[in-house]
Amino acid sequence: MSTPVENTVKTTGVEPGNKTVTSLWRGKRFFIMALLFFASLINYIDRVSMSVAAPVISKEFGWDAGTMGIVLSAFLWSYAFCLVPVGWLTDKLRPRKINALAVAFWSVAAMLTGMANNFVTMVSSRLALGAGESATMPAGSKVVRQWFTIQERGLATALARSGAEAGPAIGMPLIAWLLTEAGWRVAFVITGAIGFVWLFFWLKYFRNNPQECAWVSADERKYIAENTDSEKIGEEKGVSITVILQLLKQKTTWGLALSHGCIMYTQYLILTWLPSYLMQVRHMELMKASLFSAFAFVTAWVLGIAVCKLSDTLLTPEKVLQGRRRIMVITFMALSSIFIFTTMVDSPIVIFIIITLVKTFLASTIGLNMTLTNDLVANPAVAGSAFGILLLGGNLFGSMAPVVTGYIVKTTGSFDSAFLLAGVLIIIGALISATMTRKPINIE
Repeated sequence: MSTPVENTVKTTGVEPGNKTVTSLWRGKRFFIMALLFFASLINYIDRVSMSVAAPVISKEFGWDAGTMGIVLSAFLWSYAFCLVPVGWLTDKLRPRKINALAVAFWSVAAMLTGMANNFVTMVSSRLALGAGESATMPAGSKVVRQWFTIQERGLATALARSGAEAGPAIGMPLIAWLLTEAGWRVAFVITGAIGFVWLFFWLKYFRNNPQECAWVSADERKYIAENTDSEKIGEEKGVSITVILQLLKQKTTWGLALSHGCIMYTQYLILTWLPSYLMQVRHMELMKASLFSAFAFVTAWVLGIAVCKLSDTLLTPEKVLQGRRRIMVITFMALSSIFIFTTMVDSPIVIFIIITLVKTFLASTIGLNMTLTNDLVANPAVAGSAFGILLLGGNLFGSMAPVVTGYIVKTTGSFDSAFLLAGVLIIIGALISATMTRKPINIE
């Protein structure tokens, strides 16, 4: 077993001045980072397409806010249900195979959404989408562990998952334009097909073990091997399904998962209901609401990466392995609670500033908490399973946000109570992180 003390950074034989090898930006492994980024970007384009199309679809089918809330959250049900088994399969079968199967499956599901003609077929396509998309984050986080050093782990994690901000930023105005020009059915088919382009490059260039990639220089492969867990690839095939139970026996696992849930509730509320809120309450047109949302996501995308990079700069490898990244998780989670002020102001500029700040704090917290999980999981062979549990916690809460918000709006005629609930959950999440994530996760 690898312990936090043993899992220290080794001295590399690569010349310190060789930035082509030691720099994430200049090294060939940046191409792997780009693949992870585009996987999450495409994932979120397909995910937010429904939130943009919701006003048009609900009008066409005559669905009220409660029914639309079910449609918006349907993919999260299967997504959450599949996270733990898919996380374990990532450890067992490795990321290359899992990601390839998953992207192909969800791309077909996204295209089929455009062919739905009633409530049942619409929900079925969204359930299939969620099942396929469940592999992206567990697989991506395991790839980060295997391909990127501990000194760049925060930045690598932020870049890999930043498609969660870039996808909506690009996808919302793109889908709004497609809706206007070609209709919502064509929009789903076109955006769904993008995944097959990514699949070609993934199968052509990615290998689970960096040492098997001839297109990466020998020096860089040596640097990766000496500063990551990649040399231990192969142990995953011995991972038993009982590892899930071992992980669930640890307080830290629950702390990470529960705090992630509290932050993801607000993340999914914004992801699914923000365009409708801006159109219904702030009386914005579809394109303006989509551009408003996109600008907030772009800002969060850039600043979220910067915050995670800052965590790498401030923390020594020893502090990383002690779980000290937790302090930044708590700080940015608490800052995210300003979301409750959205309903207390009238100025569109102030609303934009608040939502942009909230999205930035959310993106930072999610990236930091995922990185903290990698920091605290001592044994790399169970990283996929640990991330499955982390993300399950996040998405169990997250899957409730669209439905709960929909029914609160339906019952009260206002978003105020829904936004207040989200702010309270964020504060609870910060308290959970502060008290339950103090010890490393040690699994044989």
